[in-house]
Amino acid sequence: MLKRLTVSAGCLALVLAGLAGVTGMAQASSSAQASPRAPQAAACRHVTGPFHERKNEITDSAGERYIPDGIVITGLGNPNWAARATGDSAEISASAASWCANTLELQVFQYALFNAGGSINSAFLKLVESEVSQGLALGLAVAIDDQTEGGPPNSAGLPEAQTKTFWNELTSLYGNNPDVIFDLYNEPRRVGGNNEQAIWEYWLKGGIYQGTKFIGMQTLARYVRRIGSHNLFWIEGPHTGGSLQYVNKYQVTKAGPLEYGINHPGGVTAPHNAAYWNTRFGNNASVVPMTDTEWTNYASTRSCWANAPKSVPRLLQYLTQHHMGLMAWTLIPGVLVESANLADPTRIKSNWACKNGLDQGAGRQIMQFFRKYNG
Repeated sequence: MLKRLTVSAGCLALVLAGLAGVTGMAQASSSAQASPRAPQAAACRHVTGPFHERKNEITDSAGERYIPDGIVITGLGNPNWAARATGDSAEISASAASWCANTLELQVFQYALFNAGGSINSAFLKLVESEVSQGLALGLAVAIDDQTEGGPPNSAGLPEAQTKTFWNELTSLYGNNPDVIFDLYNEPRRVGGNNEQAIWEYWLKGGIYQGTKFIGMQTLARYVRRIGSHNLFWIEGPHTGGSLQYVNKYQVTKAGPLEYGINHPGGVTAPHNAAYWNTRFGNNASVVPMTDTEWTNYASTRSCWANAPKSVPRLLQYLTQHHMGLMAWTLIPGVLVESANLADPTRIKSNWACKNGLDQGAGRQIMQFFRKYNG
């Protein structure tokens, strides 16, 4: 949230002391105009819906700007959900307490919601309901993220007919819950286009590709509204959510309130600087509501910035300046935490390297970032 509070000198000292390790972060100013997101003192703060869209902002029930900061929970988001979801409850609790989150993002594997004959998998649905209930009880906004990565070979990466059925079920449960957010489709992949204009047209409007009909984000958003959803929508851009470069031209209309999501802005070989981020998403942050719906950085060739000691604080500052939140992926040892202790974040140390097995990461900077703005 975007609130400006007067704090005692003692409280402010504690906040600043806790932030000493985040090098390169912009310092808070006593002037209301000096910092777009003023740090807060006292206990971790929460947000409540209903959420509203106001130009390029999302506001909460109090009329304050809602800036989501939190953790992506992945246990229910893959084919091995039965085994991997066992640790989700502890991660949800840690997100609210140790990580000072205001939002939880639950990845939910679309294909697991259905049995082979197309009926609802009640065992899986009960787990979804349990995790949503736990997050809400802790005072968190809960985003349900339709995850399809790892699905059947012919699932090419855009919404299909089953995606509508997925949201039919979840809308019947949560369509009138103001604290639940619908992330309509996780990381739309490139389908049906060989240039940027064609990719964005396909992302927005859908079409036939290799004999399968894919639904565009415009059609999906309007459909979920029509069946009764009053939730805030998150809509991720194409290129596995990695671009909002042309969202100003290809906006989803008449389906608000909605906010666009950028994921992992800048791969391991991309530039990690303001000029690149401006092009990929930042230039449109003053036009449409926008947040970072998934990002991480840890010492692995899979998700590592070689210049992370400088570029990680630079990205966090950039998000702050553009009024954007951050959903951090995820509380797995070696990624955001160093061990089974979910309050023990990874750190970027002097021997940082993109090397598998090096137990380092951006967890500490992210934890301090959340505590600064939600604490």
